[in-house]
Order: sequence, then structure tokens, then C-alpha cells
Amino acid sequence: MVGHPETKTSTRTLRIAFLGPTPPPVMGPAIATSIVLSDAPPPDIRLIHLDTADRRSLATLGKIDFGNIWQAIRMYFGLLGIIVRYWPHVVYIPISQTKIGFLRDSFLILIAWIFRRKISLHLRGGNFDDFTSKCGWLMRGWVRFTLRRAHSMIVLGECLKQQFTPFLAEDRIHVVPNGEDFPEFRPRVETPPTQTHAPVRVVYLGNMIPLKGPGDLLRAIPDVLRAHPATHFRFAGSWRNPEFQTWAETFVAEHKLGNAVEFLGPVDRETKTNLLANSDLFVFPSTREGHPWVIVEALAAGLPIVSCDAGCIRECVHNERNGVIAPMRDPATLAAIMNDLIGDREKLERMARESRKVYEEGFTRTHFRGRLFEAMRKTASVS
Repeated sequence: MVGHPETKTSTRTLRIAFLGPTPPPVMGPAIATSIVLSDAPPPDIRLIHLDTADRRSLATLGKIDFGNIWQAIRMYFGLLGIIVRYWPHVVYIPISQTKIGFLRDSFLILIAWIFRRKISLHLRGGNFDDFTSKCGWLMRGWVRFTLRRAHSMIVLGECLKQQFTPFLAEDRIHVVPNGEDFPEFRPRVETPPTQTHAPVRVVYLGNMIPLKGPGDLLRAIPDVLRAHPATHFRFAGSWRNPEFQTWAETFVAEHKLGNAVEFLGPVDRETKTNLLANSDLFVFPSTREGHPWVIVEALAAGLPIVSCDAGCIRECVHNERNGVIAPMRDPATLAAIMNDLIGDREKLERMARESRKVYEEGFTRTHFRGRLFEAMRKTASVS
């Protein structure tokens, strides 16, 4: 492995080679990178950013083509250039939980390891163990070898740490949930009694794909409308699957839900803000998550949340405090949960105020950046 003399400033400023994409496209990792870079780092930290964004269509993700190969080569030489020029104390590398993505990322890990740099990996997802369980023995061996080169791992929640205990000691696995500031949202105030009988407005925000649960919410709507016919449902997000879009639109037509259901498509930040601010209940029955940004937004907006126990959602949606954890792929139970909340406005309002409190206590930009930089400091101190 290659050595290099430390500079005189190394004990005063922690230099971090910070790899990560910036928008566009707007995705979870790109949002996180933008937040980290949005303000100056603490005085003891210097970030040297390598933008790993691919500006092409999301349809290219996970494919083996010339464009993706060129993107990988560009990242490898970019990291080499940063190491040679800046000699960072820590190399921060987001990793993928797909085979092709991890193979690409593993060579970034090896480059940092060859130069004896401290390595901090970050998984912005919640299904790494599912990925490894589907790998063959050769790929599992490669995963084990490369992850054991790392000095720390960052995950989105406490419940996700166990995915990496086979590779790193638990004290080297750090929890950094997503967090952001949303000045457009204000703390919830108690709704006057004269407003508690207005129709409840339910919102879903996320990609319109089966894994995110919009189909389960749609199937639950007829049962909700039988009990609370004035309830209104709005779905905001991009259709990623034409067959699923056809099914959803057909379901609405066959069940005569046109007056109760709106499909808004993708929305910009201003529209999304207005949508959340003018809703009463956020429903997100996703079955595959890490720590979704839409949950953080719903918390900031002060909305009660109905979601499933995917990823580390349960660490910010506390059952019967600021929302309800629903079973996965169970529209009947989902409908019953919504009916209970819609029929108990005091409970709905109490949960709304608790959501905002949960947000303020742990999911702001300050919380997110502070935890991430502290993880970097701990990584640098690993012997």
C-alpha cells in the first residue's frame, strides 16, 4: 500500500474527501449531499467534494453500458486526484445495495484503502442484508472483503446497524438519520372546535410504484369512504410503471372514486409545501425504505403519519404518538386505521402536534449535519 507524509496542518483541520451526487436528478443521496454542502462545515473540518452525479435519465440506473462505465472511471480518477492533491484524513463513500452499484463503489473503497486513508461508508437505504442474501458466494466474499477495509459505517437508523455487525464492530457503526430545515412549515396550533368537522384531506407523496404502497392506499379508499364519505385523497409523485398507472386509473373509474381521488403527478417544492400544509393526514404504506425524506417533510409539516415498519420509519413514526405503524400489504387494516383517526379529530390533532415535536427534537438540518460530522471525527480517530 502507498504511504504519504502528513502535512503540518493535519492535526488542526480534518480533511474529508466527500463523495456524493448533487441534483439533478433529485434523489435521496443528492438531497443529502446538497444539505451537507449548503453551509460551511465546522471550523475543524474541510470538505473536498467529488460530485458523483449522473445527469442522464434515471432509466440508466443499474445498467451496464458505456455511459455508466465512463461514470465509474471518472469517479476513480477523481478520487485519485483528490487523494494525491489533498491527502484527506477520511474518504467518505456512499455505497449501493445493488450488485452493479456495489461493484462500482467497491473499487472506490480499494483506492482509499491502498493509500491508507480512513474510510467511512454510508448506506442511504435499508435493505443491504436483502441484497447480500441474494448474492452468490463469490459476490458475498467480495462484499465481506471490501467492507472490512472500512473504518466506519453510517446508517439511517438504530434498527439498521445489525446489517453491518458481521463486518465492523458495533461502535464503528454510526446512526445519522435524514434531516432538513423547512422554514415554510410552522409549528401546528390546536384546531378550533368549529373546524374539527371539516372533511379530512389525506395525502400520499412519493413515486407511484407498487413498492411505495400507493396501490394499497387506493384499495383501502372504498372502505374509508363508506365510513367517511367526505374524505379526500391526493396522490403526488411520478408514475414509474405504465402498467401500474393503468391499473390505478382503472381502479378509480371502476369504484367511482373520481370525486374523492386526485392524481397530481410530480410536484415542485412550492406545490408540495402547499399540499402538505393543506392536508390533515399523511399516508405512506411503503414496504421498502431506509429513512424516507417524505417522512421528514411530513414531520416538519406537522402531519399525523400512517406508514409501515420498513427501514427505520418506526424510529420517527412512534406508534400511537405521532402516527400509526400499519401492517404491510394489508388494505383492510390500513382502512380501519384511517377510519379510526378520521373519526377521532382530537387524536388526529394531538398526533399532528407530536409530529412537529418529533421533527424539532431530531430531524432538522442541524441534527443531520452535526451527526454526520461527528461520525467523520470518530472515523478519523480509529486506530
